[in-house]
Amino acid sequence: MGGLATAIVDTRSVVFAATAVGIQRSADSGKTWQPAGVRNSVPFAEVVAPSARFAQDHTLFACAADGLYRSSDNGAAWQPVLVGGRMLSVATSSVEGLDTLVLAASETDGVLRSEDGGVHWTGANAGLLDLTVLALALSPQFATDRLGFAGTASGLYRTRNGARSWRAIDTGVAEPAVQCLAISPRFAHDRLVLAGTEADGLLRSDDAGSTWHRPPGLVDQGVTAVTFSTRRPTIAAAVEAGIAVSADGGLTWRLTGAPPGVVLSLTFVDNTDGEVLLAGLHRRGIARSNDDGATWDLAIAGLSARLLTSLVMSPAFAADHTLFTAGPQEGVRVSRDAGRTWVAANAGLDDPAVLGLTVSPAYAKDQTVYAATAGGVHVSRDGAATWAPCRGASAPARAIVAGPGSSVVAALAGGILLASDDGARTWRTLASAFDGGEIILLALSPGYAQDRTLFVATTSPSAEVVLWRSVDRGARWDQWLVEPAAQAGFAGGQRFMAFGVSPDYANDALVFAGLGARVLKPLRHAREVRAGRRRPVWRGADLGDGAVAVTAVAPSPSFADDSTLFVATNAGVFVARDGGDTYAPWSEALVPPAVVALAVSPSFRNDRLVFALGLGGSIWRRHDYPV
Repeated sequence: MGGLATAIVDTRSVVFAATAVGIQRSADSGKTWQPAGVRNSVPFAEVVAPSARFAQDHTLFACAADGLYRSSDNGAAWQPVLVGGRMLSVATSSVEGLDTLVLAASETDGVLRSEDGGVHWTGANAGLLDLTVLALALSPQFATDRLGFAGTASGLYRTRNGARSWRAIDTGVAEPAVQCLAISPRFAHDRLVLAGTEADGLLRSDDAGSTWHRPPGLVDQGVTAVTFSTRRPTIAAAVEAGIAVSADGGLTWRLTGAPPGVVLSLTFVDNTDGEVLLAGLHRRGIARSNDDGATWDLAIAGLSARLLTSLVMSPAFAADHTLFTAGPQEGVRVSRDAGRTWVAANAGLDDPAVLGLTVSPAYAKDQTVYAATAGGVHVSRDGAATWAPCRGASAPARAIVAGPGSSVVAALAGGILLASDDGARTWRTLASAFDGGEIILLALSPGYAQDRTLFVATTSPSAEVVLWRSVDRGARWDQWLVEPAAQAGFAGGQRFMAFGVSPDYANDALVFAGLGARVLKPLRHAREVRAGRRRPVWRGADLGDGAVAVTAVAPSPSFADDSTLFVATNAGVFVARDGGDTYAPWSEALVPPAVVALAVSPSFRNDRLVFALGLGGSIWRRHDYPV
């Protein structure tokens, strides 16, 4: 969970929350939640803030790992306005003669400034000695007093000329890491500014930033969030020991209680019974308090914010009913009752950041599962009950795939490809011809034991997405498909490529690549020569119906007979029943519609069962009974 933002619409308080899977919205003071929009989202969002004119322009800004995003329709759809780096804070103001003024704080490029609501940007770093800006705050009267503050990893800065230049402030603390800022809503009268630091407690100024002191109750504590009530003279701060509350402008503080998790953000929200305090928690969602932090309840009804990216089905699903999910924040989870209940399965994982998951084709006998994690490749030989790191594969792993005969192939950071023939006990490095690209996807031919065919997808420094094929277990590689990255699809700034191989690949040689809103397959017996390289001619089928990014491609296990192919996108699941020539929507009742992974039952011919992993962690199941 990232930041919380409150927007006022027609006297009603609407709350927005930034999560790893996008922006969530609550219209009942944080009791229940739903995705802010269904067309696209902002994965890895950390902060969300309404425009200063939100009631009129319905505009929101969201800071994410790869840039700044804007929505002009209450969060229904998002467009990137700054790309290429992590954004940490955003502040807006209404300035006469301008569209909305927007300031964005970046991890490496300081403060960026837009005077037209985020369309055009310039640097605003004059006077900044540290370009890692963690927090921004503007005076409520910024249009007239031109005052604002910027907190950096090594100090605090103030502007008096509308953020055109900054000057370092002497706070009395040597190089404080200022990680949050709050300005009193009554700033015109009390001139009160608060700055929370990583290790030096709370900094307080009641003269608009000219002089500062540290309230004795919070000295030497880390302060992660500060918020003012707009209805009462009450301030709340998140500190290491819990929630501290002040009723005298921050001079004295008392600890009230502790939320059920690490607090990343705080906000007071109007409620029918007064005010409620909301806390955005690290990986635990939203907590809600009606008594200024003394007691808390998790408020996660409708809050789908699990960052899960993998959905894997046991090859013996008809007998054992086993499913696995995994994600870069959640680790591994397992269900042994066809998805009805789930338990965490991370014992022995050095790092819960799991970027890839696969099971042995002989899982019914060997109970073996492989995970690609930020700490390297891990293996479980007891159905994910316990894990052990693999020797020789300890670098950060990006993807992993298992094949027949204890074959395993793993992609490590830096474009390194490893292979094992003994179930990940020993490894060998495969030849690499990937032109410095980073591996984003792996796939083996279903007949790998006979045809020795391996596929790798990479992103390259030349801004291309390349699909490579090897027919000799990785000794030599050919480029099979090359596409500009701009055509590879974006969903909230995250590029997706999906790939599927027909189960009858050895006979029909059918493969499918999802790029952008298209699914491509090679034409039979057609080849072209580009840059001296011979590769297939591909034909694409557009999905339409709101799809902008294909996230998964799953041919039916009985594809040779039924020609059925399922495709997951930001707009739901599509199905083709003609071998991938035409597609139709197949998830009309799916809300929200975004799907990131698919798993088709190995017994699909009999049970017609398909599972879908929704953006946010929801698991859906459906039987396919074509008309």
